[in-house]
Amino acid sequence: MKLDDSLGFLINKAAGEMKYAFENSLRPFNLTPGQWSVLSRLTEKEGQTIGAIGKSLYFDKPTISGIIKRLENKGLIVKRRQSEDQRIITIYLTSAAKDLMIELPNLAMAVNTKALKNFDAEETKILKMYLKRILDNMD
Repeated sequence: MKLDDSLGFLINKAAGEMKYAFENSLRPFNLTPGQWSVLSRLTEKEGQTIGAIGKSLYFDKPTISGIIKRLENKGLIVKRRQSEDQRIITIYLTSAAKDLMIELPNLAMAVNTKALKNFDAEETKILKMYLKRILDNMD
């Protein structure tokens, strides 16, 4: 099989192109796609532990720890110890991050729209279904 016909190569290439486009969109906000992913997860549900956020995004411990530290240094998140168990630290968005997350999802949507511009709604639905199936198969 030629490399250009390999499913892994094609998926990786498509993901890389989308990531590059998203990185360029985020640059004016001084954010990376990884940082945006964490902010997005916290927008969905605040008060998660660092471990839970990392697991949901498939980030290893050093990666999620570094992202959390940089977001905290930027004033976009705060860490809080749980009152019932001081060993557990949960993460919350600051008001600055909440304001930012009003605008940033539009950037992600624009990248998705560009990537799927020649797909109709049914094709998009099927593509997502197949990609989720591949992910399930690889677990």
